[in-house]
Amino acid sequence: MRIGIYGAPFSGKTTVFKLLVGNDANEEMGIAKIRDERIDFLSKLFNPKKTTYATIELVDLPGLSPELSRKDKNQILMKIQNVDAILWVIRAFDDESVARYFDDPGKEAGYLRDELLVRDLEIAESNIEKLKNAKRKLSQIEEMQLKALEKCELALNEGKFVKLTDLSAEEKNLLNSFDFFTLLESVIVVNLDEKSFRAHDYKGKASIEKLARENSLSMMEVCGKLEMEMNELDEEEKLEFLKDLGLSESGIQRLSKVLYSSLGLISFFTSGEDEVRAWTIKKGTTFKGAAGKIHTDLERGFIRAEVVKFDDLKKLGSMKEIKANGLMRLEGKDSIVEDGEIINVRFSV
Repeated sequence: MRIGIYGAPFSGKTTVFKLLVGNDANEEMGIAKIRDERIDFLSKLFNPKKTTYATIELVDLPGLSPELSRKDKNQILMKIQNVDAILWVIRAFDDESVARYFDDPGKEAGYLRDELLVRDLEIAESNIEKLKNAKRKLSQIEEMQLKALEKCELALNEGKFVKLTDLSAEEKNLLNSFDFFTLLESVIVVNLDEKSFRAHDYKGKASIEKLARENSLSMMEVCGKLEMEMNELDEEEKLEFLKDLGLSESGIQRLSKVLYSSLGLISFFTSGEDEVRAWTIKKGTTFKGAAGKIHTDLERGFIRAEVVKFDDLKKLGSMKEIKANGLMRLEGKDSIVEDGEIINVRFSV
């Protein structure tokens, strides 16, 4: 899973990037661990040689300055082609020592939205022209692509995201190769100062909420500066810090969950003495498909899966008690995996 981090200069997006991936990442790419208390519990229970959290790959874009030419902006946006979602970071913190391009976070959000719309409109127009000027008869698939692109062009000219356009599932699949940014899921992260974060209020909040609502975007608020300070604390101090803020988990933990929810992702687990591991799959994945996530041999030779619900294991405390209470079940290849299930695949190759 690959996420592009998008924002204006001095918005704090690189701070958010480093909070997610750690300071050892390179300038543009990094891997974020999805912290999960369920994995922590399983690791304590099984005491494995290795514990592996689910991960997300992140790409940190250069700041998209309003002063840049269209060509330079497009070169920056090209860096997030082939991502699965876009993380917008919007500045709503006051700091006189850090320059800013927008005095209103609502205007900054509008600018970021408009840049994606303009880029997508260029993509639609150029591909429509290419298909219409083709010196041969279009294939049936190309005719369908042209029709879908014309729908997109109309919607984008009206300021509407491609993902909200009246497109069939087949048409959306035909558009995947064009890399429309507004076809992707997006999450808005508003980066606040401590005063605004504690007050749950800031300039431009209503307009950002309106933009998110109208474009079907997820939205959350963090204070990057507080998150950085929190990272320097031990676990006990961190819990006290969060309690003082009226929170049960850090902004980065909340952000990880929002990303999963927005992208329609869930986790299942494998566990044992060698390794406890979280695996990321799309909601609606079958047990056979989940087996393939672990290894292609498991998918190819799938017989059935032994399945335990995490909550049952946490309540009873051991696999022995799970079996004694008849709470381990067997599932076939076409059954659907639910979030938090612990799976052992039986297979034969």
